[in-house]
Formats: sequence, C-alpha cells, structure tokens
Amino acid sequence: MKREHQPVRSRRKFGNIWGELDYVCKKIRYWLYVRKEQTRAKRYLHRLQQLLEELPENDMAIIRQEAWALLHELKGDKGAAIKYRQREIELIEKLHEDVESRSYDPQMKASILGDRDSKGLQERRALLKALVEDKYRRAQRPTGKAV
Repeated sequence: MKREHQPVRSRRKFGNIWGELDYVCKKIRYWLYVRKEQTRAKRYLHRLQQLLEELPENDMAIIRQEAWALLHELKGDKGAAIKYRQREIELIEKLHEDVESRSYDPQMKASILGDRDSKGLQERRALLKALVEDKYRRAQRPTGKAV
C-alpha cells in the first residue's frame, strides 16, 4: 500500500469498536505493507482477534473483511486471507457502484469512499494478486521430504 508512508498516530480512545478496528487495521497495513516488518505487524494480532470477536454481526462491513484478511495473512493462512480479501474487494466495488448511482457532489463521494476510492481499490487488488501469487509459489515449492 503506497499511501501510508507515515505511521498512524498512536491512540488510546475510540468512539466505537469499528473505529478501533479501523485503527488497528491501519497499523497492521503500515507495518506489513509499507515497512515490510511482519514481526511488528504481528504485535497487533491479539488485539485484532479480540476486536473481531467483539464485533456485532455484519457481513457487509468492508472493514470486517479486511480485518479477517489481515488476521489470516499474519497467521500464514493464505487461502483464508485470499477469501476475505476477495470479499472485501467485492464490497468495495458495490460501494463504488452505489456512490456512482447517486447524485453526490465530488467532495461527498470522496468522503464516503475514503481510502476505498479507486486508488485504494487498485491497491487492494494488488494485495490480492500478491497473496495468490505467494500461495501459488509456495504450492510449487518442493517439500524437501525424501520419497
């Protein structure tokens, strides 16, 4: 993800659980994709798991799908990460369709989409592509076991 060159400022208070989840996801994205330091990203793993357990059910929440994708990626489960990243992208595409079908002014559209605008969607597609390629590469690797 190219946009987040600066780390997210540390926070301790949040308006609600969704805001905290967004914050944790941004922290993980920064360490995982910008700084490429998986160990630092994993420092947020326990908190991410707790938040996902506490969330009210809402399969249409984009941030929930991203959180699950990040969780599974940090745990090394590329297949599940791919599934959730695909769902996240589907929901972002639906959001784009909905926003475009209404007569919002450009400023309102930008506000609604936030970091899920066309550039954000493109970045998430690149993340999905990298996950798929990594999973494929790992599947093609010899296991090293003697036959």
